[in-house]
Amino acid sequence: MTVWVTGAQGQVGRCLVALGGVGLSRADLDLSTAGTEAFRGTAGALLAGGAPHGDAPHVIINTAAWTDVDGAEDDANRATVEAVNAVAPGELARVARDAGVGFIHVSTDYVFSGTAPEGGRGWRPDDPVWPANEYGRTKREGELAVLEAGGTVVRTSWVWSGPEAPGRDFVSVMATLADNGVDPKVVDDQVGRPTFAADLAAELWALAGEQVGAGPAPEILNLTNSGEPVSWCGLAREVFRCTGHDPARVSPCTTQEWPTPAARPPWSVLDLEAWSTRTGRTPPDWRDALRRGLGAGYRLG
Repeated sequence: MTVWVTGAQGQVGRCLVALGGVGLSRADLDLSTAGTEAFRGTAGALLAGGAPHGDAPHVIINTAAWTDVDGAEDDANRATVEAVNAVAPGELARVARDAGVGFIHVSTDYVFSGTAPEGGRGWRPDDPVWPANEYGRTKREGELAVLEAGGTVVRTSWVWSGPEAPGRDFVSVMATLADNGVDPKVVDDQVGRPTFAADLAAELWALAGEQVGAGPAPEILNLTNSGEPVSWCGLAREVFRCTGHDPARVSPCTTQEWPTPAARPPWSVLDLEAWSTRTGRTPPDWRDALRRGLGAGYRLG
């Protein structure tokens, strides 16, 4: 199986490449130029020839995205955010479909906003969406274009890689603060499930294997680590505990006390039933993932 990976330098992309995926760089395909004839021509030529990446792919996994949620609110970035998040996924999915190649697009819990569904359940793939910010809006537009082209959308949430990550995710930041003696205040009224990039990549890889030769698969699936939902404050406390520090050093605060340019959804829990039914697998518990991700170089609590 040959899998091409866009966003290969990001958290999930790097894990997919480590599993055997072939990473596409911005030099190969610049998603910020999506919507132009040049972009479509380059994408088509890559799939037609395979070069410079050897064999043509059986599946493409699109992990590339503009992920600076607050930066997406800046008018100066609007055209790039639109191209990368809203336009490129659909154009890639159409090119893949025409070449007989499977396509999996990674999306986000930020397509949802507002209060939790009745009963406090997680968001299901067919629940109505209502993005609260530009990042969520553009990601939703990308979802719709991918589905129309016959691709698969996989929504995830709160992705982290830990201290070995390319850049600073929430878990790595909290681990650093813990080690440096900083006692942070962390938002306690936004709830979700953390997703370890390595676990997400492993499940995406397995899904790609199921799509080889299967034809178009226009569906939405949710994929995060399992386990009880947690707030950002609760996650921070667990990071402190796992790194051998007192979790009580983390103090709770409200979203109003920690304002950001982009609104955040207070309930980001994604229901995993459709994923488990579709694949026969349940992702690992997020607490187990946290221990694994922080295990190297840390004293576990």
